[in-house]
Amino acid sequence: MNQKTLGIVSAPGLAEAKSRNLKDILQESLEKEIPGETEWTVEVQVDRIVGSATLLKHIMDQTNRLKETNNWDGAIAVTDLPVFHKKSAVLSDINIDQEVAQISLPAFGSMPTTKNLKNTIIHIVKELTYRHMDEKENVRFVHKGIGIQETHKDEKRFEKLAKVFHFTAIQRHELDKPSGGVSVRFLLRPKINGKLKILFGMMMLNRPWSIIPSFKKVIGLAFATGSYMIIFNTLWQMSAVYETPRFIALMLLAMFAMVVWIIFAHNLWEKKSDNYGSDELYKMYNLATILTLSFSVILFYIAMFILFLFAVGVFVPDKTFEDVVQQNIHFKDYVKLAWLVSSAATVAGAIGAGLENEDEVKRN
Repeated sequence: MNQKTLGIVSAPGLAEAKSRNLKDILQESLEKEIPGETEWTVEVQVDRIVGSATLLKHIMDQTNRLKETNNWDGAIAVTDLPVFHKKSAVLSDINIDQEVAQISLPAFGSMPTTKNLKNTIIHIVKELTYRHMDEKENVRFVHKGIGIQETHKDEKRFEKLAKVFHFTAIQRHELDKPSGGVSVRFLLRPKINGKLKILFGMMMLNRPWSIIPSFKKVIGLAFATGSYMIIFNTLWQMSAVYETPRFIALMLLAMFAMVVWIIFAHNLWEKKSDNYGSDELYKMYNLATILTLSFSVILFYIAMFILFLFAVGVFVPDKTFEDVVQQNIHFKDYVKLAWLVSSAATVAGAIGAGLENEDEVKRN
């Protein structure tokens, strides 16, 4: 029985966790789905270059170096970086001659499941395996594999990647390299679906829920400010006369102010640079930053609202509230007061966000 080793080179973080989770399952699946009497071994190695290189070539070169160093039969890099080709989102690239490939984890969208990653890796290994078989088997795979090969006749047709994507199609491109040989690239289609998947995938990889615990000064300042505001009956009167659209407008304005302040206070806005390789990449980084921070601020606002709803219920007596606003008080009036205080406290929190350590903010 032949023995082959597949190396999975992953970026640190979520890519590493996904790769290690599927290691044993992947070995069994490869032996079951790849033709021939072959016993597969899967090895996972974490590499920071795969998680930080801005150019695809650097990722592929590093993966090939590790393949040769570890004497693997093939290697696949799992990166958490978005990859684009002529404004199209790239799921994967394969270098047939070197037997290395890369998979962009953000291309899986907001739910990069281990199962989907496993199925994609199996398709890539099939692509490499069939390339070394006779011509008949190779042709059969090209037509029934990961996607439809681009031709003049059917370039507008797309085929879904079996068991991986339900709403996004994959288009398969064969590229002749200047140095000779062939590489294969898989693009997400249509383009808008691909960009949205990349965007939400980048947001999830940023772990927006992890930002809030690091904002201790923000939470402290916001809650202290809001608690102080509760004792002034001017806010009570305002909450009683404001209509719902005004509450919504104040809430959105407060959250917008906080997002903008965090971005510029901590230099999170990426500027156009040759290091990104394409305009599309740095734009996606900025959009992902906005989306990540917006999600985090929404969680922050919800937490503030719950805290202040409890606070006004405890510290604002019904009778005093009624005397100030000169109307009967119901639960909805406490909700409105907590809503208004939360918006005001969020503005104070935005100022406090500038006090946080810049390195810690970027790291989270």
